[in-house]
Amino acid sequence: MKTISLLITILLSHLATAQYFTKEKAEIENVIQQFKESIVKKDSAAFYGLFHEGPVVMIGIIKNRSPQKRLEADPGNTKNYFSDTYKNFFRYVMEKGRKEEKFRNITITNDDVTGSVTFKYVFLEENILQNWGTEYWQLIKAEGKWKIVSITYSYENAKFFPKPFRY
Repeated sequence: MKTISLLITILLSHLATAQYFTKEKAEIENVIQQFKESIVKKDSAAFYGLFHEGPVVMIGIIKNRSPQKRLEADPGNTKNYFSDTYKNFFRYVMEKGRKEEKFRNITITNDDVTGSVTFKYVFLEENILQNWGTEYWQLIKAEGKWKIVSITYSYENAKFFPKPFRY
């Protein structure tokens, strides 16, 4: 009887923990939705509010095929990565024209205060595909709110290599 009671207690504690993390996962899903909407609406306040106040790492790594095309155009340009800031990215979003980032195959892994998000993305300008790849976010729950602390993404130029999936 003691074994059954212990087993039930353990199962219930895991269920309670899973439900708690489900709430946290839903909050992270809300961050993802706000990210996408703020780009379309060009809402800088909403976009900036998604990021941690400290330094945020944002690095793009060019997929293996695109550097070949870049080297053809500029043989001295051998660097296959670039870093930026979310504020610079949003300044680009604010330029003339409609911009949108679409996600698919979203995976969220989290506990109560840390999380990661991985997904395939496409980036469009005026509904024309510009680039695509895989994006990785790291988040923390600071002062009760989920904040992005890093974004790393692969980048394939659609001008050279069309998307591998339908968006």
